[in-house]
Amino acid sequence: MEKKPSWNDIPSLGLQLETDELNKKRDNRAEVRLPCRDLLELFMLDTGTIAVQVKPAQGKTVQKGLLLDINQKGMGLEIEAHDLKKNDSILIGTVLGQRGFTTSAVVRWARPNKIGVEYINPKPEDYTFLSELYGAKILNNI
Repeated sequence: MEKKPSWNDIPSLGLQLETDELNKKRDNRAEVRLPCRDLLELFMLDTGTIAVQVKPAQGKTVQKGLLLDINQKGMGLEIEAHDLKKNDSILIGTVLGQRGFTTSAVVRWARPNKIGVEYINPKPEDYTFLSELYGAKILNNI
């Protein structure tokens, strides 16, 4: 009786799965971030950018940043001449399509012209909306 071949009998071709590349790109995040260009397409906006207002929790000065990417737990921003540091508490506000989004957040990393933030207790309806953005993008491309 012949032994049936199994997947383990097939030699590796040395190919990496797309998920390997995806894992490298998302910097070990648990959730994939949606780039700003995908949001612009999803919301059919021709503005080229999405503005985000950033205000230190204990400050009065509001700075304008540009959205780089977003998911239900945080976002990346391009923001010029800031003095924000890791673990700073901030307030952020933006408009996503026709929906306003404001929440408190904490700076998780800061570079000279960019920051990454994690939301602190976003409203449940905002969390749900942000969670559904990636699925909407996928469905929009089918």
